[in-house]
This record gives sequence, structure tokens and C-alpha cells, in this order.
Amino acid sequence: MPVCKSCKEEWTWGETMKKSFTLAAGITCPHCEKKQYLTASSRKKSSLSIFLIPLVMLISLLFDNSSPLFLFFLIGIGALVMSIQPFIMELSNEEEQLW
Repeated sequence: MPVCKSCKEEWTWGETMKKSFTLAAGITCPHCEKKQYLTASSRKKSSLSIFLIPLVMLISLLFDNSSPLFLFFLIGIGALVMSIQPFIMELSNEEEQLW
């Protein structure tokens, strides 16, 4: 789970999930209200994990798999990606360049 770099408090899974759906550059700490930013490595890991969903869809198209089992598999992969996102998040006091 992410730890605020200002107050050193660890966020809960629920707090992290709520904060991860924001489109703003910074995320406000639920404990000290200071702005935190995702580290560059955290953003890269998050992007790579999200690409699992289109990859599964592409594989399904290549093998012409349109069964309901594939739909459940796709939903399962999506849920897995969403549930591991809080464990991938790392925070910083300053916004880092991605590259």
C-alpha cells in the first residue's frame, strides 16, 4: 500500500482505490491533506498492468474465441488488475518526469 511521504501514514486499500480514480496530477493524502504524486516507476508499472486487458482481447480475436467463458475470463483479468493497483502505487512529494 502507498505511504504518504509527508506524514508517513500508510493508506488503506479503500482509500487508495478512491484516490486512484482521480484525473488530477496530484493525489491528496487522506491523513494530512498534502498533495502526493505517483512516482515514475509506479506509473510505468500501472500502465503495463492495464495493458493486460487489451492483450487478452487481442488473443481472443486471434483465436476466434467468442464463448461466454472468455467474457468471464476478461472480467476476472479486469478485476485482478484493479485489485493489484493499490499495491503498485508508490508516492512522492514532487511530480517526477516519466522518462
